[in-house]
Amino acid sequence: KNKKASNMADKVFAEIGGDKQLKHVETVDKSGPVIEKDVKIKKNNRGNLLQEVSKGADLKKAAETKDRSDPVIEKDVKIKKNNRGNLLQEVSKGADLKKAAETKDRSDPVI
Repeated sequence: KNKKASNMADKVFAEIGGDKQLKHVETVDKSGPVIEKDVKIKKNNRGNLLQEVSKGADLKKAAETKDRSDPVIEKDVKIKKNNRGNLLQEVSKGADLKKAAETKDRSDPVI
């Protein structure tokens, strides 16, 4: 890897200007995560956790609840037959539109 990178760098330097040397620059890399000094990393006991979860748990019976998810329909509401076919025929015929009466455009501001 290093030889290949070195060869590529040499090619880039040759393209830039031949014998010109780049100046050394010091940088401060702030791309890493900031971890507080007092943070301690502990071992993850994932196996124990998975065993505990796979055992299951004793669940308590839920209190009696009243299901109110059904829609509330008033008692006097009547459902009639849908005459969709008639509606579609009426729509497909079109409508006789009357020409609107001539109006005066008053949208311009009066100065």
